[in-house]
Amino acid sequence: MSPNPRSKSTATKENALDSQEIDAFLAIKQDGRLGSNRGDGWWHVTPIWYLWEGGRFFHTLGAGRRHVRNLREDAHATLCVDEDPRLTEGLEAGARSVVCFATAELSEDEGLIREVTEKILVRYLGPEASAYVDPIMAEGRTIVTLTPSHWLTWDYNKD
Repeated sequence: MSPNPRSKSTATKENALDSQEIDAFLAIKQDGRLGSNRGDGWWHVTPIWYLWEGGRFFHTLGAGRRHVRNLREDAHATLCVDEDPRLTEGLEAGARSVVCFATAELSEDEGLIREVTEKILVRYLGPEASAYVDPIMAEGRTIVTLTPSHWLTWDYNKD
């Protein structure tokens, strides 16, 4: 197999996404991977649904989740959202990724929890998902808001 000239191994200035491209990419319904510092030298990384709105990420998490505990101790977080069609379509398909290095803020405000939880459910599951808001609220939730400090992005389809 000969090397693909369009396949890159790192982000470059030439293949970076601009702010409009980031917004468009994050508007696609897909999951991200949230990383938070466990405090024991290991990072806790899990798939997560998100809402990208007003230049910030919003997540609704069960109040007892590991990420919530971690972020109370250390507000540094990393969120990665990517797509890699090369896995099914071959190297010519390229790949895109947005890695956000952010500071987390946690909220137990019931109004915010209800609003964000409903928006996320509807984003991923459709309007009928609003019916799940009350049962989810009964579990106890925390909203995690990530404010980006810097980005690492790439689109391997850029020339």
